[in-house]
Amino acid sequence: MGVAAVLISLSYFLSRLLGLFRDRLLATNFGVSAQTDAYTAAFRIPDFLFTLIVSGAFAVSFIPVFIGYLEKKKQEEAWEVANSILNILLLVVGVACVLSFIFAEPLVKLLAPGFDQYRNQLTVNITRILLVTPIFFVLSSVFGAIQQSFNRFLVYAMASLFYNIGIIIGILFFSKFFAANAIYGVALGVVVGTALQAILQLFGIIGLGFKYKPSFKWRNRGVTRIIKLMIPRSIDLTVDQINWIIQSAIASSLASGSLSSYYYANNLKNVPVGLFGAAMSTAFFPNLVRAAKSKDKSKLPAAIVRDVSLLMFLVIPSAFIAVVMRGYIVRILFGFGDQATADTLGFLAGSIVAQSMLFMVARIFYSLEDTKTPLIISTLTIILNVALSIPLSRIYGVAGLGLALSISGLLEIIVLFVLLKRKMGDFGVRSIIVSATKITTASLAMAGVMYASVRYWFPLYKDQVGFTQLAPKFVFICLVGIIIYYVASKYLRIPEIVTVTKIVKRSINKVVHRG
Repeated sequence: MGVAAVLISLSYFLSRLLGLFRDRLLATNFGVSAQTDAYTAAFRIPDFLFTLIVSGAFAVSFIPVFIGYLEKKKQEEAWEVANSILNILLLVVGVACVLSFIFAEPLVKLLAPGFDQYRNQLTVNITRILLVTPIFFVLSSVFGAIQQSFNRFLVYAMASLFYNIGIIIGILFFSKFFAANAIYGVALGVVVGTALQAILQLFGIIGLGFKYKPSFKWRNRGVTRIIKLMIPRSIDLTVDQINWIIQSAIASSLASGSLSSYYYANNLKNVPVGLFGAAMSTAFFPNLVRAAKSKDKSKLPAAIVRDVSLLMFLVIPSAFIAVVMRGYIVRILFGFGDQATADTLGFLAGSIVAQSMLFMVARIFYSLEDTKTPLIISTLTIILNVALSIPLSRIYGVAGLGLALSISGLLEIIVLFVLLKRKMGDFGVRSIIVSATKITTASLAMAGVMYASVRYWFPLYKDQVGFTQLAPKFVFICLVGIIIYYVASKYLRIPEIVTVTKIVKRSINKVVHRG
């Protein structure tokens, strides 16, 4: 599981690097223009279809049911469910894409009413090109979930890189074949990228026993169970989108540039959330499912304590680093010293812990085949977040939005833990609290030394914005902080320090051995 988490984290990191390179190429070749406006707007319909029908709702619904059949040695039934759900999703998404293709023009006018005739028509054409991508995403999702069920993560983790590779190919090569509107070549690159991703995921299930059959047994008990589990999760994702829209609307009413500051800070916050929260919860989920289905009732509580404690060991210090080093981080990555962006990142630090923990805690509920409880609590949390965002944004500006998100997110985690205890009984809450206390203490020791370094020895000056000026000092301060955190963890006897060390050594040995 540890190696799987490292693989997924590495793929996420590489994908982020490719994404930055992709955006830089896009900006260099097209700038801020009517073509990029149309290209950006054209993603709304295909992405909405995929998010609504499949997206993150599929894996957490499919894996518990599929593993249930595997654990009972019912492989034929498992593959029947996989084939049926694959064909049903392809049919539903396919019909939705055909209808969207036919009605693309009125849909684009609805979503981008301010576009002139040229941008409107360009958006319609690009949208129609991109409407094939949800089909490939469905294939990737199903094949990827099957791999996770068998604890295969290498191909699954690396397949996402090909999405950005396809777009880069489109920018550099395909665009040359469209003289008048080169952006069509970029759209074609998106299609190629999603196709490559699906093909690689198909290679990932070779040897697992999957054989395609044109089966549509929608009344199959396993199929209906997956669909029922998907519905609350799909609604949950839609609610999250609504929350983002509301926060963006509040930010747009603040001082000029507030929305951009929130956008940049949120992207920075998502890096540790993706590297640790998303990666670890994805890697550990199949084993949580197996523990939940085991006759040994001690397995799931033990897995919860182990996985949650390990996640806290990584995300809590990350949050402290974001607070202390926020000025350095913004200047190094974006090349400007915007105080609003840095302050917003600092206030978002709590949500680094909250959202990372939410990935894990929600999957504990999913392993118990409960997708309704996280949905209900998520909806209530969003209401609280909006209620806090309005007054806090008036006091702290755009940074208040970050503070509101952190407060509401942390309260959400506490409520979910309380409800989980009611559902399961004592699953090791005391052990988790003890771990959290020790990890926070070690993180405070680290943050204190790092703050002193920034305050007295390596302060930030207004004219310091370049990578070469700031990166060496940033790396040095962080290395010192990590050493302090390691020593403090050893002193406090935090067991996760041994676990992380073993995972890193095992991962390095596997890479060296395979190399």
